[in-house]
Amino acid sequence: MHCRRRPNVNNHGVTSESSCTSPIDTDNDRPFEPDSSGTDLTEPECSSPAARKINRKKSSPSTGTQPSEADSPGVERIHRARYQVPDDDTDEDLAQVPEDYGRSNDTKKLKHRLKERWAWFCQVKAREPSADLKWGNAEDALREASPNDMHRFLNWCLKLEYSPDGRRQKGYKKASALDADWKYFRIYYTRVTKHEMSKEMGEAVRTGMRYLIDKRGLDKQPRANVPVYIEDMVPFNETILSTREKRFYLGFQRIILCLYNTIGLFTINRKHAILDLQFKHLQLSLQQDPHGGPPVLTIEFQPEFVKSVLGMSKLNTFTLPEVVYGVSLVFSPHVLLLIILFYVQAFEAPHLTSMEDLRRLLIEGGRQEMPLPLKKVQVIDGQPCILWETPMSGSALDAQLRTFSEIHGFLNHFFSHQFRYGGGDLLDKSFVSEAQRNVIMNHATSSTFIKHYRPRRHTGLQEIMCGLNPDEEFSRAVTRMSRWIDRRRPRYLSDSDRASVEKDPELQSAMRWQYELESQCGDRPHDPALRAMLEDQKRQVHNLRRRLQDKRRKEIRRDFSRKQAVTDIERQLTGGAVSDDPAREVLRKEFAMPSEQILLVETFFTWPITDSLEDEWTRRNKAVAAGIKYCGFQEGGPLRGRPKRSARCDNDDVVLSPSTRK
Repeated sequence: MHCRRRPNVNNHGVTSESSCTSPIDTDNDRPFEPDSSGTDLTEPECSSPAARKINRKKSSPSTGTQPSEADSPGVERIHRARYQVPDDDTDEDLAQVPEDYGRSNDTKKLKHRLKERWAWFCQVKAREPSADLKWGNAEDALREASPNDMHRFLNWCLKLEYSPDGRRQKGYKKASALDADWKYFRIYYTRVTKHEMSKEMGEAVRTGMRYLIDKRGLDKQPRANVPVYIEDMVPFNETILSTREKRFYLGFQRIILCLYNTIGLFTINRKHAILDLQFKHLQLSLQQDPHGGPPVLTIEFQPEFVKSVLGMSKLNTFTLPEVVYGVSLVFSPHVLLLIILFYVQAFEAPHLTSMEDLRRLLIEGGRQEMPLPLKKVQVIDGQPCILWETPMSGSALDAQLRTFSEIHGFLNHFFSHQFRYGGGDLLDKSFVSEAQRNVIMNHATSSTFIKHYRPRRHTGLQEIMCGLNPDEEFSRAVTRMSRWIDRRRPRYLSDSDRASVEKDPELQSAMRWQYELESQCGDRPHDPALRAMLEDQKRQVHNLRRRLQDKRRKEIRRDFSRKQAVTDIERQLTGGAVSDDPAREVLRKEFAMPSEQILLVETFFTWPITDSLEDEWTRRNKAVAAGIKYCGFQEGGPLRGRPKRSARCDNDDVVLSPSTRK
């Protein structure tokens, strides 16, 4: 009697009775059965003769169709002839997989920056007199580095002003920036040394970091997590649609930016999760209304970009049914998305080309839904064209939001993460459970929400202590971003402010050196090295002037609220009036809306006037039609330079006495 041969563990294609299938190999496709043909780990490979006799007695004639043990090799040969078992001749090697594979690009950049800075620091140390030999190699120096070496390295990073290629560095203003560099430096240390940093060494360096933070005067407070709510974003979208102070190449760009704000607020997603949305991530359908009435248009989003190290994580699906008597049309995701879908003719049904066609559809046969499938869209080439397969970059989106924030009058620039501050606060106060909130926001634990998302501006404590009912509307009014709106806040420097920048000592010194180089080039016009120095100095003067102007502009915008408040108080108490009619007239002429944009604004800036569902559908259909028409309108591209001003003033508002009032 011979023992049954152990099957080849690499032969996953063989499925005969003699093959041993493990529950691990099947990836839990079926439950593990104790009486299956597989051999349990606790059983001996060769059964005893008595056991085999018992098994033969248990076999019934009805199982005659099953292959016997003697026929098993023949079955294996048949399967081997039918299926090709792959050999281990692949060129895959774990050593070829980058250690940061699957990490985000931003994380890779931060790690690479610390690695380059450490190598640069080692080069600086190696050039010192009587330098230690360890500084000749960056990784060897890191293996032998002491806490004092790391402390000196962090201090050296704080003093850096220029990169090796001559570009000016952003510098450190927040203590959190130094903490982030220390975090990625520890990761680099672990990768090189193959072990974690000792507790004593880490504590010593962190003590030195606290000293450096105080020495450099770095801000220890995190960025204010000011939330935004629907009350903030509806006027913001109205500004995006109506202003002419910011122009695009196509009207489509205004619509898509409004849609971004809408999806961001309603889904509480991160910026890149929305930027990476494609048509394949959308599912449109008509759903049967359980309360009766016409079908409900429903949009479902499933963003595939999530913050995860090991690739794709569990995806959330966000369902947005159409709210007919809801918020303004400028913040309706259905109106804005359907404008884009109809503009590119994205529906697979060839006769579904307008909102009127969509409203005529019914759900038949007692079914719950009617899908509205999308097709692949091809856009006719033209100038300008829409790059459907290229997502908008995060920097381009941030620049547009910054510009519209200033036009709208925000004190601080609006950024996408504020959607999560406001939405997370509402989820925390709503009927949504803590577990569901973590799933929606892709948080592993609630500690992330408490540390980064919970608003730190607290209202209603006085009412609580006095036993009064808190005023929720007032609390939201004083905590949201619109609290600091003032459209009078200047966006550009006046001529006097620009003149003051030109008097800056640092700029004057750089300009004198430029003039000296120009005179030397006049004496030696054929010296290429001198010419290169002059071009580099011109670039530095230009960049320095831009930095000083931007710094001055930020100072003016920051101090505007306090100075303007004094002016407003004096005006109200003395009875004076501010005359800005000349400036307003210039703005009206410069930023007059074309007829296409006027039609868009007129159809979007409307409110329901009746309770009729047909009238409300008509109002929304007109807005979609106007948006489709405006998508192809060429606005002329971004504006360059400062807008025109009245010839009268570059100064502040002129206060008129009561006697000169009209």
